[in-house]
Amino acid sequence: MTRLSAQHKRDLAALLAQPARLKDLKAALALYMPKTPYRVMSSFMTAMKADNLLHEMTLKAESGHSSVLYASTPPELWSAPHVAQVLFPEGYFCNLTSLYYHKLSNQVPTNLYIATEPPREKDQARRTGVTLSDQAIFRAFVQPHRTSNNIYRFGDSDITHTERINRDQIGIVTIQDSRHALPKGARVTCIERAIIDAVVQPHYNGGITAVIDALRLGLPRAKRDTIMDIYKKLSFVYPYWQSLGFLSERLGAPDLADAIRKDLTVKNKFYLDHLAKTSWAFDTKWQVFYPEGIL
Repeated sequence: MTRLSAQHKRDLAALLAQPARLKDLKAALALYMPKTPYRVMSSFMTAMKADNLLHEMTLKAESGHSSVLYASTPPELWSAPHVAQVLFPEGYFCNLTSLYYHKLSNQVPTNLYIATEPPREKDQARRTGVTLSDQAIFRAFVQPHRTSNNIYRFGDSDITHTERINRDQIGIVTIQDSRHALPKGARVTCIERAIIDAVVQPHYNGGITAVIDALRLGLPRAKRDTIMDIYKKLSFVYPYWQSLGFLSERLGAPDLADAIRKDLTVKNKFYLDHLAKTSWAFDTKWQVFYPEGIL
């Protein structure tokens, strides 16, 4: 039998209802412990476990990384979005998760996407040595998409963490409610950034057909100038703007297509997706190869 009162138990159950990392758990318990008879953290945590007030779960990623999370509620009651937020507190929800949040996808995602941005030193090392030519672009895009293996399995959900180039988290907004079960206070890409990301990484957004469907819904709601501003600040190596302009024109957003053409000059042939083929249909205006019949 522990020395925790009924009131202590109610307080602790509420305090630790959402999963937390060990350091955050200890910080919260350190503030509450003076209200209890306990003065040693290890004894306090042992008492909580004895009273079934402290549950833990080890999450392992395909990459080999692992994290231990704690809560007063058992893991089967935790929500995958909260778990993702705790695993990557500096991250933001993106890709198909963001499309669903902005009501640009009817797919109920079982795979959650969350991104972080590394320090600029690592960013610069990653971006050196890229020479743009038609041949170099084709060699890159004939290959499959590169995918993250930092994937945590939680219940019926996969939590995929992607590491992005550091651009000071442009186009990220704070969630003000709990729409679609994303935690209030978490961060997510805005609709304009979500559209850009979908064009750049269709494999993380349900595939190119799903991206086209998302743009049909999203382009009328997105702000043209915001898309242009975010795109420029993201400073992509490859000319994804050609795909964005091509799709905007085909999907009924001529103002955005015209703004892109006015501001940027086509210099290379480009591809709407990876696993590219020169036998794909070709748009001469935007110099973009795309799968026949996709539009």
